[in-house]
Amino acid sequence: MNQKPSIILLAYCITLLFISCGDGDDKTEIPKRIEVTGSAEMEVSPDEIYMTFTIREYLDAGKKKVDLEVLKTEFLTLCKKVGVADSNISVSGYSGHERHDYYWYKRRKTEPDFMGSITYQIKANSSEKLDQIIAGLNEKAVENFSLIKTSHSNLVELRKEVKTNALKAAKLKAEYLAESIGEKVGEALLIQEIENSYVSDFSNMLMENAKVVHDSEDGSPTPSFEKIKLRYEIRADFRLK
Repeated sequence: MNQKPSIILLAYCITLLFISCGDGDDKTEIPKRIEVTGSAEMEVSPDEIYMTFTIREYLDAGKKKVDLEVLKTEFLTLCKKVGVADSNISVSGYSGHERHDYYWYKRRKTEPDFMGSITYQIKANSSEKLDQIIAGLNEKAVENFSLIKTSHSNLVELRKEVKTNALKAAKLKAEYLAESIGEKVGEALLIQEIENSYVSDFSNMLMENAKVVHDSEDGSPTPSFEKIKLRYEIRADFRLK
């Protein structure tokens, strides 16, 4: 019995099946889409202000050293008086110093030859409290003080708000652009935060940068801390329908 025609027919059917499958893959539809970028900004006044104060032993009028323990108690009492909580005060350093005229008083041995110092970091929620601390400092004991940084207690939520507004701005842009060509925006295909966003918190916001002014109660301008600036950009792709 000759089976050759049957074999040829079977091979032909298998070939048609592969061709049909290949044609289906080639017809994958690429959706129409629109890609846009949205941005949003916010400025807030800092409610967390960090400063350091270095307190150093010194000689009183009788050439007697004022002990560091006395100066520590004096400084901490001042902080408590202006309303700075103990939890917002920390020690950031200890150090000791020889006096600049070490040779002469060492020869006389009538004065102590070593001066200790301590550095405190203070976190305050307003510049007024820091002003009160500075005004009440023992001028003979304070070696230096400086602004370290400013921040905001609700910074995480503020970031979320700005990013959300940036995404809303991206969608609004996509909608009016699509409408201009008779299209409508569908679901989002991609949402991506752009890395060149800007936040000025925890940056080098030193004293010379605190130059923004506002009116005080008596109407005179007084310096205030520079506002924290948040800016974010979001890239979004939407399907067009």
